[in-house]
Amino acid sequence: MAGIQDGGLDNDTLQHLRSRATELLFKEDWREYVAVCSRIIDAASSGDDRRVLCSTLAHRADARARLGDAAGGLADCDAALAAKPAHPGALLSKGALLRGLGRYAAAADCFRAAALASGGSGAAEETRELAEQCRRLEAQARSGAVDLSEWVLAGFAGKFPDLAEYVGSVEVRRSPHGGRGLFAVKNVEAGATLIIAKAAAIGRGVIPDAADSEEKMFVWKDFVGKVLEAAEKCPKTAALIYTLSTGEERQDELVVPDMAIFRNETEIDILSDGISAARAMGTQEAVHVDRILKVLDVNCLTEDAPAADVLGNNGVVNCGVGLWVLPSFINHSCHPNARRTHIGDHAIVHASRDIKAGEEITFPYFDVLVPVSKRREAAKAWGFECKCDRCRFEAEDSILRQEILKSENDLASGGDTGAVVVRLEEKMRKSVLKERQKAFLRASFWSAYSSLYDSDKLVRKWGRRVPSEALVAESVADAVGGNESVLKAMLRGSRDGNGCGNRLEVEDKVVRIGRATYGKLVKRHAMRDLFRLTMDDTNKINI
Repeated sequence: MAGIQDGGLDNDTLQHLRSRATELLFKEDWREYVAVCSRIIDAASSGDDRRVLCSTLAHRADARARLGDAAGGLADCDAALAAKPAHPGALLSKGALLRGLGRYAAAADCFRAAALASGGSGAAEETRELAEQCRRLEAQARSGAVDLSEWVLAGFAGKFPDLAEYVGSVEVRRSPHGGRGLFAVKNVEAGATLIIAKAAAIGRGVIPDAADSEEKMFVWKDFVGKVLEAAEKCPKTAALIYTLSTGEERQDELVVPDMAIFRNETEIDILSDGISAARAMGTQEAVHVDRILKVLDVNCLTEDAPAADVLGNNGVVNCGVGLWVLPSFINHSCHPNARRTHIGDHAIVHASRDIKAGEEITFPYFDVLVPVSKRREAAKAWGFECKCDRCRFEAEDSILRQEILKSENDLASGGDTGAVVVRLEEKMRKSVLKERQKAFLRASFWSAYSSLYDSDKLVRKWGRRVPSEALVAESVADAVGGNESVLKAMLRGSRDGNGCGNRLEVEDKVVRIGRATYGKLVKRHAMRDLFRLTMDDTNKINI
């Protein structure tokens, strides 16, 4: 932000105010800066000095943007443009405000107008690039289409890619399992983007010892402070946070929010409840701190969760927690159908398998590649009971339950892993089970299958009596969606082509599970690099 410019009102008072404004600018004391700008604007208005008036209105708009008062900032820009329609500073400030609100088309118009007003200067070229960025973001906000191929091929070099918030064909509804959940409005294929959400706030840190509770508490306190600050600065952020459950309400008390609030379809002042007006009078409505703290306890998402992948941190940050409001409505299932990819401050939620219209969108909150008994223990630790179709299937059939328990006990006592897998496969062949039910059981004993395929000795002994690794990986992906563990098995199992089909069929299967794991973030030619950057170097990939 530039300092206040003298427009001819060169009395001692204006000089003092200009010096004071410059001082506050460097201190980043935005509230006092707004107050000083207001005094200069009053003086310029009474003196009919349009140059000082427009310049100072643009500066005050920037300061108000820093304070989260978008409505006040836009009003300042409009006042400046009413006095001088082609004022470059006001156009730039308005474009930046509109971009921050997700109104990319209007922001692009402002930046293009600012470039024309600036003539052929270098600043004009930069402004035209801003307009082009907004045009791309507008297209992304409408379609959800993301192409990070160049960034991936460059090895995540440089800054994080620009991303627009996007809400696909989803809506919050009452869940048949209680409370609220996020549901697909129409059929969605695996890999398709469901949501692109920017965090209200994120706390990140580097913790050498994963058991260091003090370091984790430091990250948590820093994160909570950022959330409270964001809620205080922006009424809409506070309103979005208040749509989330505190964990203390009765299920029938939870209100289903209008999806327009998440789609940037509301006018910027609809949610303000008079807060912007209160700020203009020097007062501020307090946020509900206790309520927000309770919301954070039950709605935060971590970047190291089983449903999450992080791109671009280069392994530096190993502890990240954030609040992404709409993704926080997604409930757990042991038969999940969604994953998320964290890129900078954004979380991209995608379908990890095909989703039918009306189906609830779900994440795995914990490792679901284990038997039902362990999953029930994990769900209890989270404070709920999972009643998904997979859990019901594995728990309600008494004969199947006995077989699962026997297999668990054999593995726990150090029994032959290959023998356990072979017995399970033979039981499935003899039983009248659907392919999806077979996939559930293979997912529950994924560790046993993985141990078998990892051992050349066990493969030589039992390999002829079990399906190929690629076929099992494809089956498990049907049960739990794509994830890196299943993708690694698919890549390794597809190298020999056993049971996978011809070369093109193998490639299609790898790409399909790859997109189910990471979403449709890159073109096919960049997928190998994506796999290399996100998985162990020992996984030789040849697509």
